[in-house]
Amino acid sequence: MITHSRWSKVGVRLISYLIPLTSSLLILSSCGNTPSEEESARAEQLMEAAHKAKDYEKLMAQADSLEKAGCLSTAKAYYWRGYASDRTNRRRMAEFYYNTALKEAGTKDPEILAKATSHLANLMAIRGDYENGLKLATPVVQQLEQQQCDTTSDYVNLLIYIGCCQAGLGQTGDATSDGFEKAYEKHLDNVKKNRTDEAYKDAIAGLINITYACNHTGSYRDAIKWNAHLSDIISEYEQRPGVSSEYVDKQQARYNLYQAQALEGLGKADEAAKAFDTFRTTQFAKTPEGRIMANDYLIAAKRWGEAADNYQSLDALLGEGEDGYSLDNIQELVLKKYQANLLAGRRDTAVAVSMLLCDSLAGAFQRANEVDAAEQAIIVSNVEELNEQQTAVLHRHQMSIYGLIGLLFLAIIGYVFYRRHHHYQLHLAHKELRKDYSELEAVVSKRSRTETEQDIARAIQQRFAYEQLPQRDNLTLLVSQTPGTMAGGSLVDTILNGDTLLFCIGSATGKGVEAANATAMAFAQFRTAASFNASPDRIVSAISDAIANGKNMPVRLFVGALDLTTGDLQYCNAGNNTPLLYNEELSLIPDDEHLPAGSQPGYAYTASETTIAPDKLLFLYTEGLTEAEDANGKQLGEKQLRGIALQSIKVNARPQLFFNNIQKAIADFTGATPQVNDLTLMVIGRKA
Repeated sequence: MITHSRWSKVGVRLISYLIPLTSSLLILSSCGNTPSEEESARAEQLMEAAHKAKDYEKLMAQADSLEKAGCLSTAKAYYWRGYASDRTNRRRMAEFYYNTALKEAGTKDPEILAKATSHLANLMAIRGDYENGLKLATPVVQQLEQQQCDTTSDYVNLLIYIGCCQAGLGQTGDATSDGFEKAYEKHLDNVKKNRTDEAYKDAIAGLINITYACNHTGSYRDAIKWNAHLSDIISEYEQRPGVSSEYVDKQQARYNLYQAQALEGLGKADEAAKAFDTFRTTQFAKTPEGRIMANDYLIAAKRWGEAADNYQSLDALLGEGEDGYSLDNIQELVLKKYQANLLAGRRDTAVAVSMLLCDSLAGAFQRANEVDAAEQAIIVSNVEELNEQQTAVLHRHQMSIYGLIGLLFLAIIGYVFYRRHHHYQLHLAHKELRKDYSELEAVVSKRSRTETEQDIARAIQQRFAYEQLPQRDNLTLLVSQTPGTMAGGSLVDTILNGDTLLFCIGSATGKGVEAANATAMAFAQFRTAASFNASPDRIVSAISDAIANGKNMPVRLFVGALDLTTGDLQYCNAGNNTPLLYNEELSLIPDDEHLPAGSQPGYAYTASETTIAPDKLLFLYTEGLTEAEDANGKQLGEKQLRGIALQSIKVNARPQLFFNNIQKAIADFTGATPQVNDLTLMVIGRKA
């Protein structure tokens, strides 16, 4: 299915091909040089299981081990490598593997021929290489028809990609060669014969690809025609019993959005606006994905303000990745977000986006270069291994191997030229953004700059706002994070690794953008270290080494690791307020190793241990609670907060009611008085 390259997240995780998978070893122990039908079937079952589980690292590793054992053909092994690389956004490697699978399959394996060609043609259509996409897909379609292998979904997808390439080259008027027409007829035939959910969904997906391709290439009249077919299929499918209302809502939303785009392209602005209004009545239109998709129409209609509002959902759509924005995200989304805000007259927001963009470019270029180097190393390694295998087993194919190396070399050169051009375009955009920012900086006052910095700090802080974990039977986890008027301040996060809850809470020692950056970096380091099941003291050390920069650490932290089965709690307190533990009575958590907030890199952080008994709780908070002020400027203080906690325990020791009572007491104390610091608290209750 054709998707925007903008959804891609450039990030390379090198897969260890030497990790022995238990399931693969069961096959390897019985596989010989010539596998039996039973062994081959079992190998296929392993590959399909990893495919359905979306475990792409396992898929890659099994392709290696099963091919070496002779249980999987070279063509199938390279196809699965390409598929795993494609799904993890390593498209350069994916193209190499798909091309190799095509060469190995030849005419002997029509299934792999159809699959590999389908995915490769999709990649070509995504990057706009329509002419070569046609040259690749057309003869394969003819070959599959001659072999009477023209009933598979991969064959129908090939027809659609041929139509996409024809649309890109402006050839859709030739109905005798239009791949869209043939693909549509195949989908209709499949629906009439089978009447299954899968048949309907395949037809809907195919028509979505067709309509999108027509809109994307400016063939708006064709888009209207295919969109009408899409509406018919959706309406027919909706009448089936037990269909998912969410799925139907999403497809109807797409239909109305595509209709609005096509009508706008034909100059029928009023009709387009009505179609878009219908789109906005769907539930899908209210999701981050729906709001970003809606901008294809809003930008075409020059409704910049609404487009700028929708781009506020960009971070929710892309997620909180550790690698930052990719070059594709910058080019396809962030630049458009900047343009929409600028043309909407929202110059402060445009400045904030431009600063984020400037800060992201260096990292994006570095990651892109690292991706290039890593993928090239893996490709070269695979080429060498392929040469060795073919030299040992099929010496007569030596000339074919040399030809493959030559094609790979030309592909690398072509890619380098493409990447250089890509970098040059972003460099020009970067210069323009810098110029705009300089002009804005010359005319705004010191107060405006301060407000802008606060807005940026709040935007950074909002990106790392706490997201609730899924509920567990043996855990009650309650978090409240109320921002103060001076942005910058607090950090709270939790991660579940099996039966271990890793959590941190803390606050920056400063204010503003610098403090927001410090908490953001601490958040990222906690996520990274916690993903490796690091102990609390190691997590604090990693955060300190990353953000202290030879100076005192700018964040006060409490990091803990709770075994939900035993109740054992390891923790490390680096300057944060000491939590309260309620087992048989409410008391301060044992804190002999309490560390100062000013610890520098290299400080010997040490973890402490205690236990949370069943049906008991741990209460954590930041200095924002103890420094909360009432209308007369009086602070709450540690002593009064502990008194509130003790009274709440006496009223009801259940975590939810304790949490509610604490929140109510704080609200009663502060009233309507704005608070400078963030008010952040966490209650962890362990159930029996």
